[in-house]
Order: sequence, then C-alpha cells, then structure tokens
Amino acid sequence: MSRVPYGLLRYQLPMLWTGARVVAHTLSTKRGSQQPPPQIAPVGRVIAAPPTALVDAYLAWAGAAGDYASELPPHMVSQWSLPLVGELLLRMPYKLTSVINQGVGLRVHGPLPRNTPLHLRAAVEQIEETPGRIKVVVLVTTGTAEQPVLLDTRLHMSFLLPGPRPARPAREQAAQPRWTSAGQWQASARDGLHFALLTGDFNPIHWCGPLARRSVFRGLVLHGFGSFVRSYELLRQQGVHFSEIDVRFVKPVPLPSSTLSVQIADAAADGWRAIRLAGASDSVHLAGNLR
Repeated sequence: MSRVPYGLLRYQLPMLWTGARVVAHTLSTKRGSQQPPPQIAPVGRVIAAPPTALVDAYLAWAGAAGDYASELPPHMVSQWSLPLVGELLLRMPYKLTSVINQGVGLRVHGPLPRNTPLHLRAAVEQIEETPGRIKVVVLVTTGTAEQPVLLDTRLHMSFLLPGPRPARPAREQAAQPRWTSAGQWQASARDGLHFALLTGDFNPIHWCGPLARRSVFRGLVLHGFGSFVRSYELLRQQGVHFSEIDVRFVKPVPLPSSTLSVQIADAAADGWRAIRLAGASDSVHLAGNLR
C-alpha cells in the first residue's frame, strides 16, 4: 500500500475552500428547491500545473508509479476540476450536501503535458428532473494555451429531492456478455482518506468512521472516482488500449473491501467494450463501456 503524506493537504486549498462554501450554502438553503435554476454561464480558469510531488503520490496510489513520465493521467481530472465544478453547483438552488456522484465519462484527444498551466472550462450540459431527484451533467474541458481541448470530462450527478424515495421501476434483465477478468485489486480501510488527500474531496463518508456509520451506507466507502481510477489503471497496464471511457457508479465499494475484479467483454460492432468492477457474489460496483 502506497504512503500518502498529510503534507499533500497544502495542494488542496481550492477544494477545501469550495467545501467550506458548500457548507455555508447548505445552511442558507432551508429546503431543496425543485425549480430548475436559471441559465448558468460556463466558468473558466487557468491554473498552475499540478505539483510533481502530488502527481507522483497520486500515481503511486493508482498503481501506476513510474508511468506518465512527461504527462498527467487523464483521470486526475477530479483533482483540478472539482473546484471549478463547485462554482457551477453553488449557483444552483439545491442542497449541495444531497448531491451524489453517479458516474464519469472521459474522452482523451491528446496527452496532457506535465509542468504546464492548465486551461479549464466547465459548463452545465444537462439538467433533468426525474422522480425523487434532479440529474445534472457537467462538461469539463482541460487543455493548454496551445491545445485548449485535450480532455473532455462529463460528470454525472444527482440531487436528491426532499420526501420519500419513489420505488424503482422493474427492469428487464439484459443478457450478460461473456466477461474476462483483467485483474484484481483491493481497497484498504484508509484508502478513502488517502484519495481525499490526493484530490481534496473530503466528504466524511470516505474517511470519518463515526459520521460514515450514520450515513445511508452505514460505514466507510471509497470515492466512486477512486474505484474508477484503480480500475482504469489496471486495464491500461494489462494492455487494454482506449481513448474514451464512460462508467456509472452502481454500488459504493466498502472500506476495507474484499477482492474486486475488473472485467471486460469482447468488442461490439461499433468498437465499444463493456466493462465492470465486480465484488463478492458478483455484486457490481462500477459498469460502463470503453473504446
């Protein structure tokens, strides 16, 4: 297990400040609104390159130590983009503590260079009201001054609305593809804290046992993005080549976890390959496609 020093916290000040604003916003929002917000203008920012110490510690945690010598891993986007996404969410009338991260899609157009300022743009791409929740999709573009679009990231989120949760409609059981295991990984009890130190996402359900036990999960769970990062790197190191990946977080990974299997199916006619992260008794934690 890689060591993640507490000193990395100094690199997460933008996200910590956003977290403090989220708490203030929640305290001032007495009830979650069901009205869609007015048109929200995109936000942009130029930020300094992520420090080498942070990138190296992040890669070691992801299982990719020594890789990406002159590049940034695309999935590190959660570290540099979440403060910008927070700016958009703070303009919405919903209780931000009710937001659930439901998935992510990455499309890589070119390598992200290390030691180069990053040009970011975040825009609300979709807001859809469904029974019991409001779904939001935010598009984050990452690039440089010379190449402004090197990575497109779509973050899928839901705001839970007040009141009882509606029953989920019964779904027809789809035929399962033939799965092949690409490899396995496990999460330790401290991986939630480690990923928080690496990204700035300090939601207490990932690192504070007493508060996590009072949540709907009844215990610590790994960040959905954390399970995505570990699975992404395992696939890449097993020689699975892809430039586009889209996944949904189906079930949180408990901390510590049992052995988890990253599984992949044969390519369909359009080139997409189904992937999933399966745990004990074939419970699915993450599911999606890549090509």
